[in-house]
Amino acid sequence: MALTDNEFGFDLAKDNPFVIFRLLAKIAHEKVGVGKVLDLSRGDPGYGFAPNVRSRKFYSFLVNLDTAFNNFETHFKDRTKNSESEILAEVEKFAQENYSEKVAGELLADFDEFVEKIITAAQNQNLDWGKFEVLFELFKYSTVSGGTYHDPYGELLARVIVADYHSKNLGIPVKYSDLLFTAGASHAIGTFFKAFGEEGSGLLKKGDTVMITSPVYFPYMGIMEARGLNVICVSANPETGQFSADAFEKLGDVKPKVIFLVDPDNPTGLNKSEESLKMLADFVEKVDAVIVSDEVYHSFHPGKKSILNFAPQRTIRIDARSKIERATGCRFGEFIILEEANEFISEKWREFLPKGMKLLEYLHDAKAPGGVLGEFRHTTFVSGPGQILSICHILLGESERARYAKIVRENMKVWYENLGLDYPNNFYYSLVDLNSLASEEKKKIPAEQKFLDLAERGVVLIPSNLFFSKEDRAIADHSNYARASLPNLTTEQVGKAAKIIHEYLAD
Repeated sequence: MALTDNEFGFDLAKDNPFVIFRLLAKIAHEKVGVGKVLDLSRGDPGYGFAPNVRSRKFYSFLVNLDTAFNNFETHFKDRTKNSESEILAEVEKFAQENYSEKVAGELLADFDEFVEKIITAAQNQNLDWGKFEVLFELFKYSTVSGGTYHDPYGELLARVIVADYHSKNLGIPVKYSDLLFTAGASHAIGTFFKAFGEEGSGLLKKGDTVMITSPVYFPYMGIMEARGLNVICVSANPETGQFSADAFEKLGDVKPKVIFLVDPDNPTGLNKSEESLKMLADFVEKVDAVIVSDEVYHSFHPGKKSILNFAPQRTIRIDARSKIERATGCRFGEFIILEEANEFISEKWREFLPKGMKLLEYLHDAKAPGGVLGEFRHTTFVSGPGQILSICHILLGESERARYAKIVRENMKVWYENLGLDYPNNFYYSLVDLNSLASEEKKKIPAEQKFLDLAERGVVLIPSNLFFSKEDRAIADHSNYARASLPNLTTEQVGKAAKIIHEYLAD
């Protein structure tokens, strides 16, 4: 996608912000050098944080074990439950022969913990698994090393762990059969529009009404506008993330087919309160719509209520491991569609689903390349190694996740402190109106120039004008809004970036 050719090289009213920030990053690299760039534009945390160390070390152990269990001479699939003690003895021997005494001890302890946690999760999912069943699911076809096509819904082992994780985090029962794995949340988003757009079932045709909150993750706006959908927005306060008491009354008699929610929010980093979620749930019931809820940042807030808690039969939930595990390259996300939602939405959208097919199965068929009729239905599009590495993160990464969250929280505080703003208790992202910090002279400078000037000083932000709805932009100028992703840098670097911004705008 080309940027507008004008004096700035882009136009905040027209151009995709995810294309603009690449230009800004290029300018910053040229002006201050790659090593000195303070890049707050990217949503992935990989610039400031590495994935969990303990779980990566353990995963490498599983891969090494896999080479012993699966090769030209032997295949794990031929093992039986009667050989469980023999297999466990082989695991211990392999560790002792291939690692130092200290490392072997650590890996074997992690192995025991890993297996026991899976057994417990399986029991919570009403599966009668012992150690052999866990090992069989891990090594049966070199799953851990990517040796075979995988279950197209996602490996049973991985779905059991993810379902148990969500059940605890959400406080409601999530079954492994409620899950459909995708290559990250973006794959799930694309799959939904492909499944129900004009190239799919035709539920969402040009001119049909959908609703979204504002401000919101820009790609949703872009996808819907490109499809010619009639987009109605309900505005949330960008300072608090909440809906006003009359937010839904202001919408009048609109009848959206689908309502899209991002909570916790991107770009503000704020959470929807239970009151706001209840208001939305009541509205969804009133207009007889379905919610697609993107909740990839929910794991940073254990115990936070989801719209799934208030509108379970009307919600299609999207989540991913990428941000909480600092492993966006794993491409491991999922649809969560509770059984009651699968039944209710399938019946509600019966004319838009193939005969005899339910919602979850249709999304399964639509997630592959090509059409929506399951032309590649035998593959998962989430690699076996990615699934197993991710469950290693889930099961063995708790202490490192806590450490990560603590550092990001400190980044947030330092960011606001050095900008001279009150910290609104958001997390991960910060949405800032640059003009709220600007001197009278700096306010006169076009917003495009502000982003360019900051890039030349080494600070890269993502312009956020188009994260707001057309209605919001018609009411007030949002061209000076910028999103900062605060896990991207060390706490010291975050403070330095904030000082540069403050000094430039105040001058």
